[in-house]
Amino acid sequence: MKSKTLGLLCSWVLISSFCVTVNANNQDIKAMQQLLAAKQYLQAYELGLSLADQLEGTPKYDFAFGLAAIETQHFDHALFAFERLLLQFPFEPRYRLEFARTHFYLRNLERAETEFRQVLTQHPPEPVEKNVHRFLDQIALLKRAVEPTLVLSLDTGGGYDSNINSATADKELPKEELIFPVDIELSDDSRETASAYWNALASVYYAYPLTKRSHVDGRFLVSKRENSETPTYNLDTAMADAAYAVNTGPFRWRAGGRYQHVLLDGSHLLDSQAALGQVQWFLLNDYNITLGGTYGETLYPDNANANLQQQQYNLTFASPENWSLSFLYGDDTAMRKAGKYNGKQYQGLDYRAFSLISPRSTLLWGLNMINSQHKAVNELLFTKRRKELATTLSGGWRYQILSRLALRSDASYSYTDSSLKANTFQRIKLEFGLTYSY
Repeated sequence: MKSKTLGLLCSWVLISSFCVTVNANNQDIKAMQQLLAAKQYLQAYELGLSLADQLEGTPKYDFAFGLAAIETQHFDHALFAFERLLLQFPFEPRYRLEFARTHFYLRNLERAETEFRQVLTQHPPEPVEKNVHRFLDQIALLKRAVEPTLVLSLDTGGGYDSNINSATADKELPKEELIFPVDIELSDDSRETASAYWNALASVYYAYPLTKRSHVDGRFLVSKRENSETPTYNLDTAMADAAYAVNTGPFRWRAGGRYQHVLLDGSHLLDSQAALGQVQWFLLNDYNITLGGTYGETLYPDNANANLQQQQYNLTFASPENWSLSFLYGDDTAMRKAGKYNGKQYQGLDYRAFSLISPRSTLLWGLNMINSQHKAVNELLFTKRRKELATTLSGGWRYQILSRLALRSDASYSYTDSSLKANTFQRIKLEFGLTYSY
């Protein structure tokens, strides 16, 4: 009897303690809500921060704390609070609206637009829908206007490349394609080479408005890639471009130039420079069409016969949600008659898309196909003209660790089907990395 009474007493104590805790938590959340109603956002944020260890994951707390974090510009805390809510209630439009609003204030315009449009697919109440359209209108204006902007991006990663030199896996070249009467055996260096690698990239972008409808912008980028198997194909690249852009009604016009310097295994490989032109047409519902072109030259200091004059044109259709489709045409013309076989014409398409799989995670995929025809036979070695179709399938995943720091993984499979065995190859790349932008 005493044991039973003691058990009942313990249960009563535990239940009472639990009720007291729940009541205290409810009072704390109510206090946050009252501070928000009184527009005392900083006090609400500070109270919420002190309660985080106890109440994170509680829907009423997360919502109140997220609102307070937005109003006090603690956007990372706001993102995490609304992310927790979306994981529990993925079809609640108000939570997704606030999540999208946080991205908007961070000027993550592409992600904000995607989230706002996701809200619309959930058929929210009319006041929410009107609010979403107001934000979408602001995003459209911001995309066409330019504020003084400085963006720093850093990326580092590593992975595996099954064919770092884009070479054939065959051990010999058949005499039927060659000017020689016998098959030619290939050395190991001339055949497919697999290697692990690491790379790093840093870029700086700056835009400065000249008027309400025009601006200048510039970008500088450096990258480095080193392979573990052999340094022969290590690449160092520096690139700079600058442009002037002006908006006229639904059109944005942009003209500028680009310069690139490339080292291969520490030695000067090539320099290229090109003039750039582009017009972008903004359609209804934020679809857009872009027509672009480049004209320039690529110079090889150690092989003047490889020097090329180059032009390329592309037409891109892009949705405001998650996909783009580009068609391109290019023409490379050898600057010396002795290197005529280096010239080529090519046509192709490029499709890219992405989808959200959670508030922090995004899947990406793409298809690229290029058909090319060289302008002459390389009579120093082959009897046939080089023609090929190169196809690349790619996929990726992004996980937003913080508002400006993302974990990424990328994979691609390429197959080039050439009229020449020497240029027929497969390639698989797997890469993991971190990206930071500020």
